[in-house]
Amino acid sequence: MDTADPLPSSPVTKALTSDAHPRVSWLPLVLVCFTGLVSVFNVTALPMAISGIVDGLDTTISNVQLAIVAYGVFVAAFTITGGKISGVLGAKNAQLLGLGIYAFGMLCCFLAQNISMLIAGEAIAGLGGALLVPNALAILGQAYSGPQRTVAVSVLAGTTGIGAAFALLVGGLLVQAWGWRAPFALLLAITAGTIVIASRVALIRIPFRGSVDKTSIALSAVGVLLLVAAINQIGSWGLVLAAESAPVSVLGLSPVLALLVIGGLVLHTFAARQHLLLRVERTPLLEPSVFESGLNRACLSGLVAINLLMAGVSYLLPLYTQMVLGKSPLGTAMILIPISLAALVSAAATPALMRLLACRWLLTGVHVLAAASAILLALTISNQWSGAWTLISEVCLGLGIGVGLSAGSALLMETNPPAIAGEIGSARGMANFLGLCTGTAVAGAVLMSVLAQSASVRITNSPDLLSSGSIEVTASSVSFVANDDLRASLTGLELTSAQLDQAVEINVESRLIALRASLSVLGLAALLPIVTFRHLPTRRQEAD
Repeated sequence: MDTADPLPSSPVTKALTSDAHPRVSWLPLVLVCFTGLVSVFNVTALPMAISGIVDGLDTTISNVQLAIVAYGVFVAAFTITGGKISGVLGAKNAQLLGLGIYAFGMLCCFLAQNISMLIAGEAIAGLGGALLVPNALAILGQAYSGPQRTVAVSVLAGTTGIGAAFALLVGGLLVQAWGWRAPFALLLAITAGTIVIASRVALIRIPFRGSVDKTSIALSAVGVLLLVAAINQIGSWGLVLAAESAPVSVLGLSPVLALLVIGGLVLHTFAARQHLLLRVERTPLLEPSVFESGLNRACLSGLVAINLLMAGVSYLLPLYTQMVLGKSPLGTAMILIPISLAALVSAAATPALMRLLACRWLLTGVHVLAAASAILLALTISNQWSGAWTLISEVCLGLGIGVGLSAGSALLMETNPPAIAGEIGSARGMANFLGLCTGTAVAGAVLMSVLAQSASVRITNSPDLLSSGSIEVTASSVSFVANDDLRASLTGLELTSAQLDQAVEINVESRLIALRASLSVLGLAALLPIVTFRHLPTRRQEAD
């Protein structure tokens, strides 16, 4: 292992270089943190450029949502495969390969001339991310042990807060000054620097014995893709009853139900196959013990929920502030920065919190805090975006997200042997990005569904608009648009000036109701994994 100069004196450095443990190189930690930084920057910066992409590529918000989801979908679908490839190639080679693929995806996004190329670029970057995400914990598992590993994992989780804050401020400034392509250019430059760091890291190459089961690769990828595709289409196809835009309908039921059932069965078949491979003495794609542990399932379900909440909020609030409040990308960043800074602070404090409180009560508390904060934000948010309670709800939401991400990840690493660090990294990556892409999909589905229903009810209760017969609102026709764009689209209809003003007012009210409903659903979703937390430790960690 490299013996580069240690970090300057700090609490983190002291933990990494304490007398009880040998002095270690800081370069592996820097590598995984920079890798996490570019991934978080991409996920956070893209929503900041929503309005610019819509105008620049002449597309719709729904298509931009698909581009945002594409990255997370491909990471979630192939991260288990990526973890196994990391074992075959070695952590360093897998890191270099993943960074190269990620850089190519960002180049495609930067050069995109239409929305299809942007979506394809994000999907390619997702394939690179599927190598990088599980590899991060594998690198830390090789480079550090004991309390060093705990602090390293917490620092890595804290990168989420740093990356989000950095993306909001720098990404917003870049989009406002040079357009929506600018963040992708910056990501290319940062990725190039990260490749240089990766080439300098020395890690022990552990020989891989066994084979990679291709059937398991297909099952894991298809299962995740079906689930996310189903969730992403809830808004347009309907959850139970088929909407008008649904491609097929059996007995009036939505195809979303069939996709969810089939996706679940495919993943169940994947899990069963891993046990079968062990029985016939072949190498499973994912060690079955990873999901057989109640503690692991609790941590992973918590990560899914907290990432779902984070992604949904990160999609909804930039969309609302830009399309409704008319804020610039930089103005949007300033409004949302309290969430990211609070997440950064709480992630940094997580190691200390895990020594003060038992993990069961710590994670239960932060999930309740995050859920309550999202619901409080839904109740206090307004078209002016002002008030102390709105700020308080943002800060508390960030605190819950930061601890939830850090504590769940750290507990996974501490309670599992280093030999399966790559397997744990795969499971953690799948949970994180399944939550991220599902959060965006759920937020978008609830937003559009409630918007259509609210607008339809208000038009029905407005005799003047109803009598004109010119406006008809359906789930397939509604769109989250700015007031000026709505006026322009209604100009050709036979509406009086008073009717036009009334239609715009209905748009304003309906968008706010849809936003509040989406935030409330995300908050309630954050409470779901609490039932699994009974498997978490009820005793505090002992200080080393």
